[in-house]
Amino acid sequence: MPDSRQSTEALLVDVERQLDEVDAALLADEPTRLQEACSSLRGVAISFARMLEAALSAEVFDAGFKRRVEAVAERLNTQRTSLARRSVVVERALASIMRPSGDATYSVPGSRAAFGASAYAGAH
Repeated sequence: MPDSRQSTEALLVDVERQLDEVDAALLADEPTRLQEACSSLRGVAISFARMLEAALSAEVFDAGFKRRVEAVAERLNTQRTSLARRSVVVERALASIMRPSGDATYSVPGSRAAFGASAYAGAH
């Protein structure tokens, strides 16, 4: 099924390009560009996964193609880890700049009681 192979190859190229876009947006520290790149990556990755699933049942891919797919999977994992770390850094930076929000909705300001503990304290 050459058409299936060509379509899958074209989608893999699209995924690789979008991974490059996400990398570039991460390095440029541009949140809007990063959001757009991630959204585009998600779309092409879903299309690629669907095509790959159909193609796997129809043909066997060569070792080079499999290595590229594995490299894409590794890059996705690396980007996910990088985004998680960046999120923690941003949250810590915001917490150091801005006053942390108050206690949970169900707590009483100035009270040290755990959730629901004040209700039980009055019952005894």
